Amino acid sequence: MTEPDLPFIKPEPENNPESTEVAPPSPDVKNTMPDHEPIEKVDLETFICPICGKPFNTKAELDLHIAKEHAQTREA
Repeated sequence: MTEPDLPFIKPEPENNPESTEVAPPSPDVKNTMPDHEPIEKVDLETFICPICGKPFNTKAELDLHIAKEHAQTREA
C-alpha cells in the first residue's frame, strides 16, 4: 500500500510533563462538575405506618400504602 491509500491518523498532541499550567474554563461551556461536596441523603422526616411500622419518605407514599395494603384493616 502506498501512503495515500492509508487512512490519515492525526497524531496525539504531546503533553509536556513540566507544564502544570491549567487553562481557564471557557465561558461557553457549562460546568458539569459542581464545586461543592455532594449532599448526603439525610432522613429529615420519615413517615411510619401506624399499622405495620414500615417507613416512608413522604406522607403521600404512606397514605397510598395504607389505602392499598391496609384498606381492610381500616374498615374493620
